[in-house]
Amino acid sequence: MSQKPVPRAVIRLLIAGLAVLPIAICVILAVAALLGEMGDPPERSPLKWVALGVGILWVVDLICLVLAQALNSLADTDEDQ
Repeated sequence: MSQKPVPRAVIRLLIAGLAVLPIAICVILAVAALLGEMGDPPERSPLKWVALGVGILWVVDLICLVLAQALNSLADTDEDQ
């Protein structure tokens, strides 16, 4: 059996990010909405930008996970044929 180009620890980290980042986005947006309803709009805008940044990080994480899985699947091909 050949060694995978992307280690399992990296795959696990990407999967953990894929699960945790959407939760972080929801919590940040909920706090921004709460601050807006409490009458503190200046504090609301930076949190929306932070949530956008975390959302971009989530998309990058998803793309990296797909590429890592593709690299690992290419390593499984039989080259004896």
